[in-house]
Amino acid sequence: MKNSLITLFIFGGLTVGSTLLSIQAIAQSPTKVVRFYCGQTFDPSTNAIVPTTLVASSAKREPVALIQWKSKISGKYTPQVRCNMVSDNFQQAWQAKRLNYLTAGVDKKSGLGIICGAKDRATSCTRSSMLFTLANGADATETIERIKDIKVGNNSIPLPQSAGDGIVDLESIIN
Repeated sequence: MKNSLITLFIFGGLTVGSTLLSIQAIAQSPTKVVRFYCGQTFDPSTNAIVPTTLVASSAKREPVALIQWKSKISGKYTPQVRCNMVSDNFQQAWQAKRLNYLTAGVDKKSGLGIICGAKDRATSCTRSSMLFTLANGADATETIERIKDIKVGNNSIPLPQSAGDGIVDLESIIN
């Protein structure tokens, strides 16, 4: 009987100890789940619900609204279509581990401002890293600055996308 109690105590201690080690290992290396998707948010300027690129992360309770899509670029690029396309671009760049930063640039072919995903601060914004094109006349560097405002909490309203050199640490928005 005494040996049974000792065995039970040792086995129980090992089980508790291994459980604690497992919990500690999980806490030290959490798997962060990040998903970019097209949802809908309210736009107070138009008093309407609009397609919005959102990012949900296991590090936050609520998704973060990044971009509200309001304008139509051409007949086939409605706000909903752009929202779906750009949200997919964000998700693909994230999964390919090339979306640590957002950078601003200009598409040499069209002359329009573009926003790109970058793995590091040294990556330049080019057509191959482009996430989306800005509307004609929109300034890419100014757009990056507005996204920075979302990051630091100065602006809870997503970047409206209607009709350079800035960099946003996207990781800090997600976390």
